[in-house]
Amino acid sequence: MKEKLLLRTAAVLVTSAFSLNTFAQDIHFSQYTETPSLINPALTGSSHIIKAYTIYKDQWKAVTVPYRTFGAAYEMKFKSKVWEEVDPHMSETYRKAFSKMAGGLAFFSDKAGDGKMGTTRCDLSLATAVTVGAKSLIFAGLQAGLVQRSIDVSKLVWPDQYNGTGYDPNINPGENFGSSRFLYPDYAAGLLFSYGGTEKYLTANDQFKLDIGGSIFHISRPAQKFLSGGDRMDYRIVAHGKSLIGIKNTNLSLVPSYLLQFQGPAKEIVMGMMFRYRLKEDSKYTGYVKGATFSLGGFYRNKDAMIVSTMIEFAQYAIGMSYDINTSDLHTVSTYRGGLEICLRFVSPSPFLYQTRSSF
Repeated sequence: MKEKLLLRTAAVLVTSAFSLNTFAQDIHFSQYTETPSLINPALTGSSHIIKAYTIYKDQWKAVTVPYRTFGAAYEMKFKSKVWEEVDPHMSETYRKAFSKMAGGLAFFSDKAGDGKMGTTRCDLSLATAVTVGAKSLIFAGLQAGLVQRSIDVSKLVWPDQYNGTGYDPNINPGENFGSSRFLYPDYAAGLLFSYGGTEKYLTANDQFKLDIGGSIFHISRPAQKFLSGGDRMDYRIVAHGKSLIGIKNTNLSLVPSYLLQFQGPAKEIVMGMMFRYRLKEDSKYTGYVKGATFSLGGFYRNKDAMIVSTMIEFAQYAIGMSYDINTSDLHTVSTYRGGLEICLRFVSPSPFLYQTRSSF
C-alpha cells in the first residue's frame, strides 16, 4: 500500500508538471516581493536607484527528488544621481533622477523532480514613470525573455506502468513525446501605481507607501513541445499590491502584501503581512552607524501552504528566509514539509538615511 501511495504521489507530481494549462510551469517564489521581474516588469527600478538580488528555493524534499530553483537579477535607474541635499552636515547629498527610465536583467533556473524537468530563462525588462501628483507615479514596463525547457524522459515513472502489485519499467506508458528540449521567446507587460509619503522627521515613523499593479505574461502564448502536438501556454494574469505603514512615534511598521495569479484554469492567491521593527537608523552626520531592521511575518497561499518569513536589513544589505508549511492534500505524504527559501539583496543608496527621497 505504501508503494502504491508513493507511486500515485509521483504520478500526481508528474501530471502537474506536464499539464500545459497549469500554473506549475512558471517559476515563482514565496518571497514574491523580492522577485519583481517575475511579478510585473513595471516594478523595475521603482523602489531603488540600484538593486541586485539572488534567491534560492529547495522544496518537496520530503516527497520526492527536491525541486530546486535559483534566480539572480540586477536593475537600475538610468542616468540617476544618488542624493538630494537635506542637511549640510550629511556626508552625501541626494539629487533627483533626471531620467525616468530604468532597466533590469534577470536569470532564473529551475529543476523539478525525478525527470529533472528544467526551465532556464533570461529576461530583459524596461520601465518608465509618469508623475501624476506630488507623491504619486505611474510606471509602465515591458519584458522580453528567452526560455529553454528540458526533461530527461528516461527517468519518469507513469501510472500505467503499475501492474497491480508493483512498478514494471517494461510496460509501455503510452506517452508520445515530441521533444525533450526546446527554446522559445517570451514577453510580458505591466502597469504600476506608486504612492510614497516620507517621514516628517527621523523618529516620526509616520510614512505611508503603497504600490498596486497588474501585468500579463506569455503575451505571445509560446508553444510547449514536450508532448507530440504540443499546446500553447496560457496567459498569466497578475494583480499585486504592497504597502508600508509606519506606526507613528514607534519603531514598528506594518508591511501587508498580496499576490493574485491566474493562468488557464489554475490560480494562486497569496496574502499576508510582515511586521518590521527598526533596530537603529543610520548616523545622520558621520555615516559610521548603519541602520538596521528586523521583519517577521506570515502568509497563506490558497489551498497550498502557510508561509513563515523573516528578513534582516543592515545598511544596504538584506537577507530573507521563508519556509512553506504544506497544507494541501499532499500533506499526508509531505508531513507538512514544503520548502526553504533564502534571498540576499543589495540596494543603493542606503534606505535608512533620513532624506526626502523621490522615487524618480
